[in-house]
Amino acid sequence: MNRQEKLQALTHSPTLDVLIIGAGVNGIGTFRDLALQGINILLVDRADFCSGASAASSHMAHGGIRYLENGEFRLVREAVQERNRLIQNAPHYVQPLPTVIPIFKWLSGMFNAPFKF
Repeated sequence: MNRQEKLQALTHSPTLDVLIIGAGVNGIGTFRDLALQGINILLVDRADFCSGASAASSHMAHGGIRYLENGEFRLVREAVQERNRLIQNAPHYVQPLPTVIPIFKWLSGMFNAPFKF
């Protein structure tokens, strides 16, 4: 089916509840959540799904450790919660990875930490 045929088929489709433009990680996640609720959705992207910035990522859910350097504890907590959700919801895709993080200065970023709260 070429592009024109696909567009023509859309005009004969049932009414859509939601149109999602952009099939990156956020578009796909939104699509999944809405589809699980039984909502009629159309997901479109100018290229293949997750082929842009989503494909160029490291594919790691880092858990927020990098935010500790600047004392951004709220971001650390949020990232850890999201990472744990991924591990719980998709254990066949997400596994913890042992990591070593070099520390060059013991107090780096900690002087700014009180101002982040």
